[in-house]
Amino acid sequence: MSKSMWRKRRKTLLKIAEFSAGNIVIGGVPKPGAEIPSHIALIATDMVMCAVIYEEYFSERISEHSILEILGKAGILLAVAGGGGYAIAKSASGLIAEVTNFFGPIGWIASGMLAAGGTALLGLFWMTIVDWAYRKQVTLKDAVLAISQKASA
Repeated sequence: MSKSMWRKRRKTLLKIAEFSAGNIVIGGVPKPGAEIPSHIALIATDMVMCAVIYEEYFSERISEHSILEILGKAGILLAVAGGGGYAIAKSASGLIAEVTNFFGPIGWIASGMLAAGGTALLGLFWMTIVDWAYRKQVTLKDAVLAISQKASA
């Protein structure tokens, strides 16, 4: 494996860790009455993370629409959301955060970890698709198709 591939992967993993850590802070800080909107807003940061990953590999920008289309085709949004819609899952995280506010610091940490876990999982799935597409020199759609065929075999 070339050094440039390892460099791309290392940088990408660090970016995923950064975004996840940011979600710990944003998701963990108590915001009574504003938890659900703040967790829905984290969707935007997840999309930025995916765009940063794509840009690291391909040195070009990708639209949020393209990211959502690829993630939807890959079934990743369902996997990360546990079978529900992605926005619904983020709303549920906000609702959980609202409840955990009553448990003090332990609840705040749990809320932050929940937010970070979803972002990390999404980032790792997205990185897998982008890395595959880059290595095989195929489109993201072709990468999703190939990965899903391997997974079902």
